Amino acid sequence: MAHGQPAHEQHHFGHHSVRLEQGRHVAHLNNDVDVTVAEDEPPKGAVEDDIASIEAKPESSIKRYFDKWTGGIDQSLPFPTLQDCAVSWVGAFIGILVVSVTDHFLWRDHGFRVLVASFGASAVLLYVVPESKLSQPRNLVGGQVISAAVGVAIRLALDRVQWLAQPLGMSLAALAMQITGTTHPPGGATALIACSMAELPPWHGFQLVVAVLLGSLELMVVALIFSNFHRGRAYPTFWY
Repeated sequence: MAHGQPAHEQHHFGHHSVRLEQGRHVAHLNNDVDVTVAEDEPPKGAVEDDIASIEAKPESSIKRYFDKWTGGIDQSLPFPTLQDCAVSWVGAFIGILVVSVTDHFLWRDHGFRVLVASFGASAVLLYVVPESKLSQPRNLVGGQVISAAVGVAIRLALDRVQWLAQPLGMSLAALAMQITGTTHPPGGATALIACSMAELPPWHGFQLVVAVLLGSLELMVVALIFSNFHRGRAYPTFWY
């Protein structure tokens, strides 16, 4: 958090007001409902301003470099209430349960396996910090699908040099997500999984891309239905 940041700030966006309370951005939807948004992200420009102040110090470049190691620019996530923890646990359980059940009893009959290990990380974002920009539908679906496609393509191109395909596929997926504004950290794991496959799925491996798309949509639908039942949560905060 930028030094000297006040405990409460009020901003207005369209029909909603947003205030900053102890590192949490709270959107006032109506007289009864306040929704936490962007809890894991500092106010726009706050971190950049503090970094700029460090880099502007009249010190050696080495001293400025190690000053960045000290932290103190932002705050850690606030401790959640027991209710928040319970809601997050139930949401994550239901989300992965839906993907697991459809994987075992629906998609498997069609030769698909939609339960990808990186969905565990997606579930943490979706159901624990649903207000994060990294959790929104654009980032969830776009980041996962783009990463799967990049990973499979690199796996095909570098079939005999998997040790190179793994770092190249993952890093290119991260670059593709950043360029397209769909950054979703679990997508990096999806790309790495694709590059690490001993045997490619059907369709030259691109069946994995379809499976990731289906599983991501299932997680998103659960988040849409589940998160909006609970006061203090709203999903999504934006679509596109």
